[in-house]
Amino acid sequence: MLPLYKQYENAAPVGVYPICNFGGLAILDISSDGETAVCAWHFGDGFKKIRRHRVYTTYTGRAYIRKNGTRYYFDQIIRTGAC
Repeated sequence: MLPLYKQYENAAPVGVYPICNFGGLAILDISSDGETAVCAWHFGDGFKKIRRHRVYTTYTGRAYIRKNGTRYYFDQIIRTGAC
């Protein structure tokens, strides 16, 4: 099995969550069952810290992932042309 940085080194993100003018969080893949997502930081020069994250839901049904103690909600993620 390939490590995540090799598996997703040329992957196009399916969605992005902009954090500042120079980059943000890139969603590279979501599992077919919707329980895990592969995410990476993107700051213009490629992906950094590619990790798998568990997808959580709130009581109202909003899906999100936790990264560095912050919730990133899927309804605030911008879809890209790779969807």
